[in-house]
Amino acid sequence: MRIELKREGGLAFIPGLNRPHVFKLGDLPPAQADAIARSVQAASFFERPARVGTASKGAADQTRYVLTIEDEGRRNTVQLLEPVEDPSLRALLDLLKQVERTAVRAAPQSR
Repeated sequence: MRIELKREGGLAFIPGLNRPHVFKLGDLPPAQADAIARSVQAASFFERPARVGTASKGAADQTRYVLTIEDEGRRNTVQLLEPVEDPSLRALLDLLKQVERTAVRAAPQSR
């Protein structure tokens, strides 16, 4: 399973610092990969529409996540608008943001 998570919008959004994070479940620790795979299934991700959530007033500052998941010939991209109120999608997004934070901390710092 290949996953791409990209953050858009929100306060103090700086496009150059918000590159998409791409990872494969096979590269993650088994427990974390299993939790994500179960969460993708629980969220019925591949059946979701292209956009989940409602644009709020002042939507330019609204945080959005563009999530693309590919698995066994299936591919779906969903834009999640904050606040993500669906519990299964919220759980999936939280797991993916945790992987993202771990990857950022582990990345070598450029000088």
